[in-house]
Amino acid sequence: NLGKMAHRMPTTFISYRRDDAAGYAGRLHEALENRLGRDQVFRDVDTLEPGQDFVEAIESRLRECRVFLPMIGREWLDARDSDGRRRLDQPHDYVRLEIANAHARREVRVIPILIEGASMPPVESLPEAVRPLARKQAVHLRDDAWDHDVDRLVSAITGVTATGTIQPSSASP
Repeated sequence: NLGKMAHRMPTTFISYRRDDAAGYAGRLHEALENRLGRDQVFRDVDTLEPGQDFVEAIESRLRECRVFLPMIGREWLDARDSDGRRRLDQPHDYVRLEIANAHARREVRVIPILIEGASMPPVESLPEAVRPLARKQAVHLRDDAWDHDVDRLVSAITGVTATGTIQPSSASP
C-alpha cells in the first residue's frame, strides 16, 4: 500500500561511505530506531529494493526527510575510486549527490556526524557542490560516550521534526 508507506517515510537520512563508516552507520541506525521508531530512519542498505533506481530512491527519500546525517570518518574526504580519483570530485558520486541534494532543500537540517575522531573537512578541500557542509555544526560520536552523544543527536532531531520547521540556530559561527 503506497499511500500508507508514503505516510511513514523516514524523517532521518544517514549518508555514509561503506568503506569509511559502514559499521558506525549500522550502529547509529539501530540506536536511532530504538529511540525514534523503526520507520523513522533511512540507510540505503536496508531499505532499497532489488532493481530499484539508486539515484531516484535517494531523491525520493531526501524529499521526505527532515534531517540529513552525513557520517564523516577518517577516509571520507580522500576516498578514491579504482582509478585513483577522489570520489567526492565525481559528479555521480552518491555521497556528493546526497549532500548537494540535502543542501538544496531548505526544510532539511544537515547535521554532520564525525566518527573515529575525524574533524570537519576544511571548505577549500570540498568540491563546490558540497561546500555548504563546512559551515554546519557537527556532532561527534565517540565510542566511550556513545549513548550520551546519540541522546544529544536525538534531541536535535526531535527538535527539528517536532516543530515541523527548522528553528534558526542562535549560535554565531
